[in-house]
This record gives sequence, C-alpha cells and structure tokens, in this order.
Amino acid sequence: MPFDWRAVTDKVNGIAVKTFGEVERVLFMPASGATPYAVDGIFDEAFLDLSVIDGVQVATVQPRLGIQLSQFTVPPAQDDQLQLIRTGAVYVVREARLDGWGGGGLMLNLVSGGNG
Repeated sequence: MPFDWRAVTDKVNGIAVKTFGEVERVLFMPASGATPYAVDGIFDEAFLDLSVIDGVQVATVQPRLGIQLSQFTVPPAQDDQLQLIRTGAVYVVREARLDGWGGGGLMLNLVSGGNG
C-alpha cells in the first residue's frame, strides 16, 4: 500500500495552523465575488522575503498569511482579499505561493487598517 504524503502533510499543516494561527479566524473574500468564508491561518505582519536581483540580495518586509489549502474551496489567487477578524485590517493577495503539498503562503498588501 503506497504512503499518502499529501494526507500526512495536510495533517501537519492543520496542526501548525491550529497551534500558531490567529485566535479568531480570517475572513477570506474571493475576487470572483463568491461568498466570503472563514479560514484559519498563521499571520505574520513582518515576513522577511529575500531575493536576488541582478546579483544583489534584496530584502523586503511584508505581511503574509500561512495557509492550509484544504480549507479553501478554490486555491487562493492574486486579488483575493482577506480580513483579520482580530484587528479588522483588510489585505489583498499580492501573490499566492503554494508549496505543492497542501500548504503555502499568501503574500499580502494592506488595503485598509484595523483597530490594532
């Protein structure tokens, strides 16, 4: 019987999200206009992204939401929005970085501030 790595990684992703995720769920609002729904996620307001551009290391700090893909009805994509219920802040997805194993990160841009 073959080993189901996807099921194992989904379970691990779920444990990480439940352990380190937002206390209050995140409202996910698809750009398609589909009905918004709540998901769990690990929010990091100051995620450090490193890249090399023309041989020079460039570091940017940006908000990011770590996700478990199985919580989404369709994979998240650029221009989807989400609201952190805890703060009321609304973000737009700049880039969805899916890891191929049921998890990933949504690189975000702030749309409107919340109550802290």
